[in-house]
Amino acid sequence: MSTPLISVCIAACNAEKYIEASLRTVETQTFKNWEIIVTEDGSSDRTEEHVRAFAPTVTQRIEYNRHDSKRGIPATRNTGIASAKGDWIALLDADDLWKPNHLESLISASHIEDGDAVYAGSILYDNATWDKLNTHAPTESDLTNLPIALYSGHLSIMSSAVMIKRASIAKYGPFSSDFPLCSNTEYWLRLLSKGGHMSYSGANTCIYRQHTAAPSRKTTDNLAENARICEHYASWDAITRRLSRERLAGLYRLTGFALMADNPAAARTVIKKSLQLQPLHAKSLCLWARAFVRQSTRRPRAA
Repeated sequence: MSTPLISVCIAACNAEKYIEASLRTVETQTFKNWEIIVTEDGSSDRTEEHVRAFAPTVTQRIEYNRHDSKRGIPATRNTGIASAKGDWIALLDADDLWKPNHLESLISASHIEDGDAVYAGSILYDNATWDKLNTHAPTESDLTNLPIALYSGHLSIMSSAVMIKRASIAKYGPFSSDFPLCSNTEYWLRLLSKGGHMSYSGANTCIYRQHTAAPSRKTTDNLAENARICEHYASWDAITRRLSRERLAGLYRLTGFALMADNPAAARTVIKKSLQLQPLHAKSLCLWARAFVRQSTRRPRAA
């Protein structure tokens, strides 16, 4: 059996603090048949300088390209993938890391179970303190019914933990810019809903930096986008009507809660959608009333 080539596609934006460590994490892989494509998305820091300095230190192919203006993570990944020459595409965000056996364990799993993609478990660390926060890895139940685990939010598969066949990307399409914040989740659901297969390596080899000081606005936008994804796949045969209703109602409720302080009118609109799915849900009723009071008592801004 010939050794496949893995194209490591690194999406970067203002990544000068992290890119060198991410490049070195590929260099130290026990599996050596790889290439790296770094795509910088509209930023203009020292990312390119770090990539150019790294390239002569390894024998593998290194490519750097960039978008002149910011186009978002999905488009950045797609640009890197378009330049790839490998049989497999391993995704890596510029601030994430891998254990040395990451690629080797993914390739080993692909030999055991042929499919479109292979993923590892992820260990989440606080970027500021480097304290361990969580581990995202599938349970036996998740492995038995991956569509439900992903749709319900019980399992999160981080983009930097995944390796996809280049032929499968050609089959199922590129990452969608319609979902700029959660394009990875949409892609896993799209692949599975169209008959694709994802297998688990059995190892937690992805190291994910959690930026805990992320702004609340991004949290709200993430919730809203996850709701749109769940709306999009609600009619999939693998998703029961009950699960769809419960998941969407919960996401609308969380989005409404996140909007409450800054925009109670928008919060009421979203919570109303939750109540349409679960009319007697106590938390949704309380949130809707709270948003109504906040909106009623909020002073109008001075002209």
